[in-house]
Amino acid sequence: MIKKICLIILFIGVSGCDYKPVYQQKTDLNLLIKEIQLEGNKNINRKVIKFLKLKDPKNKSSGYILKLNSTKKLAIISKDKAGDASLYRTTVTISVLLNDKNKIIKQKIFSTNFVYNNISNKFDLAEYQKNVETTLINQLIEDIYIFLN
Repeated sequence: MIKKICLIILFIGVSGCDYKPVYQQKTDLNLLIKEIQLEGNKNINRKVIKFLKLKDPKNKSSGYILKLNSTKKLAIISKDKAGDASLYRTTVTISVLLNDKNKIIKQKIFSTNFVYNNISNKFDLAEYQKNVETTLINQLIEDIYIFLN
């Protein structure tokens, strides 16, 4: 009987707290961005801007300047006896700089990489590399979203 009462109290206590996952509700950024400066990989920059829902503001007199510099590197880590690649590494790096009238507000470099084996079919390898790149970019975008919020 006491166990049942303890379980009911525990259940009410846990369900009473207002727990919400961080990624459940993605709202727009609370920052006023008056200008976006992009450098590096255009594909990565487009995905970041699209995910963060940044648009050109109507009032360009106030707000911050957001600078994004992104790179993607594909490297061969090891080769087999015949000289063909056996391991690849894809690295995606995004540098974020938020400033206001030449004063740096926030600055951080986000980087992640993934190592994978070679696939004999080159088409499948290219598709796999695209999937890896997309996954890495999405991980970094979520980190940037949290950083800017």
